[in-house]
Amino acid sequence: MEKVITVKIAGPAGTGIKSAGLLLAQVLNESGYYLKDYSEYPSLVRGGHNTYQVSFSVNEVYCVHKMVDIFVSLAKSHWQEHEKEFTKNTLVFADSDGKTDIPLREMCGQLGGSIYTNTITLGLISYLLDLNKELAKSILKKHFGDDSININAFEAGYLWGENNCQKIATDKGGNKEKKIILDGNEAVGWGLYKADLDMFVAYPMTPATGLLHFLAKNQDEFKLKVIHPEDEIAVASIASGASMAGARAAVGTSGGGFALMTETISLDAMAGLGVVYYLSQRPGPATGMPTWTAQGDLLFAVHSGHGEFPKIVLAPGDWNEAYEFGKLSLNLANKFDIPVILLSDKNLSESSTNIKDFTSDKAEIVASNKVIPGKRDKIKLYNSYEHDEEGFSIEGAEESKKMADLRLKKSKEILKEMPKVNLFGNDKAKKLIVSWGSTKGAILETLREMKNREDFAFLQIRGMWPIDPKVSQIINAFSEKILVENNATGQLEALLKSQMTVEFTKRILKYDGRPFFPEELKEALND
Repeated sequence: MEKVITVKIAGPAGTGIKSAGLLLAQVLNESGYYLKDYSEYPSLVRGGHNTYQVSFSVNEVYCVHKMVDIFVSLAKSHWQEHEKEFTKNTLVFADSDGKTDIPLREMCGQLGGSIYTNTITLGLISYLLDLNKELAKSILKKHFGDDSININAFEAGYLWGENNCQKIATDKGGNKEKKIILDGNEAVGWGLYKADLDMFVAYPMTPATGLLHFLAKNQDEFKLKVIHPEDEIAVASIASGASMAGARAAVGTSGGGFALMTETISLDAMAGLGVVYYLSQRPGPATGMPTWTAQGDLLFAVHSGHGEFPKIVLAPGDWNEAYEFGKLSLNLANKFDIPVILLSDKNLSESSTNIKDFTSDKAEIVASNKVIPGKRDKIKLYNSYEHDEEGFSIEGAEESKKMADLRLKKSKEILKEMPKVNLFGNDKAKKLIVSWGSTKGAILETLREMKNREDFAFLQIRGMWPIDPKVSQIINAFSEKILVENNATGQLEALLKSQMTVEFTKRILKYDGRPFFPEELKEALND
């Protein structure tokens, strides 16, 4: 198996760490590598401790690795926080206090200011990885325009590497297929667009804000309306009103904002309004840790809203699924006229990959059959009160039971439209890993690197609600069942046990705001 190389850049907010990382990702992409990236940052505009890391290889990479091959600190005293991620071969660079001192401040002074630190770093890394120098410079020119100082900064970093370092051994990239780089928020945005989204409404809330930015930036090209109202209650209400008027509508939020939207979810269910709720998870409760990751809102999503009614909860595990489920969620919301919750997390929403360019794909649109107000031949009232099929309020025993049954009857048809589970690996194995969402990448990367991979299979559940009861047959066919989740209580296990008979023999749970890395998951699986 070809080697996976991991590069990490660290420093305070405001020094262009993410910019340098994304430029590096573009160079790697155009050099024919597969890549995954991941960023960590506090809720600060300046200062603090930020990181960007990217793992790449000539073969598919499913997630970022924890152990680092090249580490560059853009300021003093940042690399010390990451010593557990270093091997004996890790190259560590920092100004004045690194294992290899690089005179970043001196070089920046010659160029005109500390703003060029990140571009110098990109030059150094490009040399160390033996990337095509002219290709890297052409990407810089596209990004910075005619700013020759940034090109000079890149040259300075590259030259310093030539004079002071040896290149590290890497496999040469050779993938010629055109790929685009995007994060999970953008993938969802493209999916919604391809399903003919008319209106997107959001109040900024990390880590879902990127979807708001993406759709706002492209609203003219996509021919849609993007609205940023005063709060999350207004967000859900505007989207539901738009759905009533015939628009295909979606909203974006995280846990605290979603909490404010749950009354409107019940309204959607009662009135028959199809709205997509994009819920990107972060650690809670309350404000929690806004810029970190978690899978703590699964049960909240499944049980959101008061009363009994059908809803759909989908959980993509990677960027392709984020795109596909963006389309699917909007189509299902409009086919069944119910709320659909698209459940992501910070790890997927804000991390990037390079995948096959789908931006020219044809639209996939499933239309709604609901009556639009103003049509001359039909009358329809949209009512939050219990009502008959025309929308007139009712309270009679037989009538109200009939309407409740009509709503719940949708569940059987919905189940036919839900995405099937994915079973990876050896289906005759003794051990089965069961998980959902963004843990998919870490599990696949772990199994690929394990010598005893044939001992394991991996079941990825993608349609979280309604959940297929046949899932229990797959799980119970294995003698050892291992649960892997990014939460403290094993919410998938609780959900499964509420619907079927399953027992897990081992639980691997992580709830410190960080995603799983293959190195630690491998150790836990073999423990």
